[in-house]
Amino acid sequence: MKTIATASMGVTVALSLVGTAPAFAVGGSFHCDRPPIMEVMEQVDGSSALQSIVNQYLVRWEARNATEQCQAYADGRPYDISCMNGRRDWPAILASVPKDYFGRSNESLAAAVRDEKRKGNGLREAMAYCRSVGAIK
Repeated sequence: MKTIATASMGVTVALSLVGTAPAFAVGGSFHCDRPPIMEVMEQVDGSSALQSIVNQYLVRWEARNATEQCQAYADGRPYDISCMNGRRDWPAILASVPKDYFGRSNESLAAAVRDEKRKGNGLREAMAYCRSVGAIK
């Protein structure tokens, strides 16, 4: 496990929690007690800016996964609406992050962090869809 400055970790954790309200499902919940950014920090060596960017890609992956699970629910197929901690497809998530972001400093990634956040992550839309089909409250 790597060491990271407490202040930097606090900012990173706070950034990861913005806009992520728990989503409760009929048969489960996407809510996790442990913030997903903690898993990001375990998976990604690098600056807090890089971890923030990877977190955006993680949330995009989770939004796609949630949409798929809620579609399965709506179709009457087996579904798994539960916390994804420890079950994320890290090779796929990391492969989706532009390679030139890795190994760069916080300062050199500042604009990329802003750009990635502006792109959005699709989580609100995914949760709205899940609510619309009755998969979550």
